[in-house]
Amino acid sequence: MRIRLFLLILFTALVLAACQQAAATPSFTDVPEGWVWPTETPRAWVTRAPDSIATPSPTPTARPLSLPPYGRIAFQSDRDGGFEIYVLNADGTALSRLTNNPAVDVFPAWSPDGSKIAFTSDREGSPEIYIVNPDGTDLTRLTDNTANDALPAWSPDGKQIAFVSDRDGNDEIYVMNADGSNVKRLTNNSAQDLFPSWSPDGEWIVFSTTRDVDAEIYIMNKNGGKLIRLTNDPAADSNPAWSPDNTRIAFISRRDGFANLFVMGTDGANPTQLTFYKSTVEVPTWSSDSRMIAFASDMEGSRDIFIIGADGAGLNRLTDTPNEDFYPAWAHDQTYLTGALPTPTAALGDACVNSADGSYGFTPENPVRIGYDPRIEAIDEHQCLPWLVGPQGQPVNTELLEEVKQGESKLCKVSVTYDGQAEPDVLYFDVFSFEQPKAPVGYSCGSPVDYLKAITAARYQ
Repeated sequence: MRIRLFLLILFTALVLAACQQAAATPSFTDVPEGWVWPTETPRAWVTRAPDSIATPSPTPTARPLSLPPYGRIAFQSDRDGGFEIYVLNADGTALSRLTNNPAVDVFPAWSPDGSKIAFTSDREGSPEIYIVNPDGTDLTRLTDNTANDALPAWSPDGKQIAFVSDRDGNDEIYVMNADGSNVKRLTNNSAQDLFPSWSPDGEWIVFSTTRDVDAEIYIMNKNGGKLIRLTNDPAADSNPAWSPDNTRIAFISRRDGFANLFVMGTDGANPTQLTFYKSTVEVPTWSSDSRMIAFASDMEGSRDIFIIGADGAGLNRLTDTPNEDFYPAWAHDQTYLTGALPTPTAALGDACVNSADGSYGFTPENPVRIGYDPRIEAIDEHQCLPWLVGPQGQPVNTELLEEVKQGESKLCKVSVTYDGQAEPDVLYFDVFSFEQPKAPVGYSCGSPVDYLKAITAARYQ
């Protein structure tokens, strides 16, 4: 399925890393080509007790950061139905939505000068890399193929973008010019190579890989050579982020049984644990002065965005919703938004419309081609069409009458009722064949959030 990489990465356990002391920047200029192996961390293999299973834990008491956070943070969220890109100030103000599309828009990454945001979207079929202005305007597509292209990361000079693609069979790291030209493959291994992050001088790229069975962190030079392994631990180490001051790499590790935030020197020395939660910490991103780290965590059930000091001190919570706020990216530009940006207009074809065809939805030959399958145990059969409402906006209830075979498809024949209705209507909908939803004659479109959720479910079932 085209979203294999999306789902793999969206819910991969990641960790934030920050260090109490700044490690000296190592010199890699005299490292020979080939593999360099660190000393393995001694660790006993033990059976984990039941209480080491990641479960929501109470939010740690908020502790003031030693300095006020500056700049803007982009992130992905499904708070309006589908996954979209949002931005807010680092103090939690001026929340703004940048994309408005029923497709999946994820993995934002700021350009070094703050003038562009790269992200991944499958709005035209397969996941591709796009760039957009930080106000949501001037959308440009950079990649165009049938593979999964994801996880963009800008070079410090803004001239190149590293990204992950399975265009050659498995997940590898590639690099291209910032206009999408001159694509080059940097890694070539049967394992998964993910989460590229550039060194501030643009000479190195840190990434995580499963080439050693469990996920470990490596660096390579900008041309894919001089591969150096930084971590060697039985636990998974993933999602590295190179600090802007070139002294540390933040990463996520399960060394204590949970996905927590660590930092280490850029040579892999002195790994230091910053968070100690019995939940999941993910996706570290540094402030421009390297004194704070933003991350996502599900410590209270759903994912939200937090900021912690790079020495582990202080904790600010930026978002607080029952939805999934995930994959923060901190802009190096420290300016604040003075207010929320206007919500972007939905892309053409992304809004629910009313059908003028009197047979639409009322005959098996012309069914509604979106809806939740009431034959699935987890689906409430009375809410198969939650985006559909009565003529005056009344909520509708559905009841499955029977399955109807129509050609190669099976349709759900349902009875639909709403308050004030003279008698129930009988509608047909096809849960296997997706098209833009329309409201049958006598009905109207309801919540755009429910509409987007229905589209997402139909595309990715």
